[in-house]
Amino acid sequence: MEKIIIVGAGGHGRVVIDTALSNSQLEIIGFLDDSEVEAILGVAKLGEISDIEKFKGYKFHIAIGNNRFRRKLSEKIGIENLITIVHPNSYIARDSKIGKGCYIGANSVINSGSKLGNSVIVNTGSIIEHDCMLGDYSHLSYRSLLGSGVTVKEEIYIEMGEIVKRGEIVERDIR
Repeated sequence: MEKIIIVGAGGHGRVVIDTALSNSQLEIIGFLDDSEVEAILGVAKLGEISDIEKFKGYKFHIAIGNNRFRRKLSEKIGIENLITIVHPNSYIARDSKIGKGCYIGANSVINSGSKLGNSVIVNTGSIIEHDCMLGDYSHLSYRSLLGSGVTVKEEIYIEMGEIVKRGEIVERDIR
C-alpha cells in the first residue's frame, strides 16, 4: 500500500481525495492546504502548502488545477515522489503511457497509443483518442474531447466541453 499526501483541498482536491479513497492500493496520510478546511471525507489537514518540505520521504499528489503552480510544487517535491491517481471508472488503453503525478477522472477514456506527461489532469468524462500526446502539467477540464493524433504542449489548459479536432497542435490555452 502506497502512503500519500494530497496537496490542495479546493474543488479539484476534494475530487482527488474522493477518488484516492476508492483505491485500495493508496492510503492518504492527510492533505496540505492554505484554507481553513480541517478535514475532507475523514482525511485530516496536516498543515499549509508551505509545510511541504516537512514531509520529505513521503509520496505526493498535487491536486491543484493551476498548471504553473502545480509545476512549481512538482519540481520542488521531485517528479519521482509523485503518485498518479486513476478513478476506477476510467479506461486507459494498455499501450498508453501515463506520467507521474497525473489525475485521471471518472468516466475518462485514454485510447491506444496516447501519452501523458507528468502531472497532467484529465478531468471527469474527458476523451483522449488514439495517438494523442499531452505535455507535462497540461489540464483537460471535464468533458473535453481530443480527436486522434492531437498534441497538447506543456502547461496548456483546455476548458470544459472543448473539442480539439484530430491532428491539431495546441500551443495555447483554450478557454
